[in-house]
Amino acid sequence: MNLSNEYLIAWAIYYIAGIGCCFVWWKITSFLNARTARNMLRGIAVVLIFTPWFAGETPEFWAPAIVVLLMDVLLEGTASGLKGGVVLLAATFMMLVVLLILEIAFRRKRRQSGASPDDAPGAGLAN
Repeated sequence: MNLSNEYLIAWAIYYIAGIGCCFVWWKITSFLNARTARNMLRGIAVVLIFTPWFAGETPEFWAPAIVVLLMDVLLEGTASGLKGGVVLLAATFMMLVVLLILEIAFRRKRRQSGASPDDAPGAGLAN
């Protein structure tokens, strides 16, 4: 088998397993009443599982950024661990921007529909 075929098959298996992990994480976090906290935990899981980064000096091979970060920190020290860490930080920031836009849209929709203040997104945190 060709190396590129094996590489693509490995990534396909990884993505299928990642979707399964996300499905389980969705079920685990479904008990949270606070929608904002629930969505943030789900977003962090998606960022950690699905953010790729270069697995070496050349952009030929990719690996999950969390694996690149951990391997760089363990094998080369903390200074080189920034390669995978910066991309994870950027992906987390983008996830927070998307969640903020969704939260603003949800609040506008709720305000237009005239929902009661007891149904506010942060109401589940007080219980």
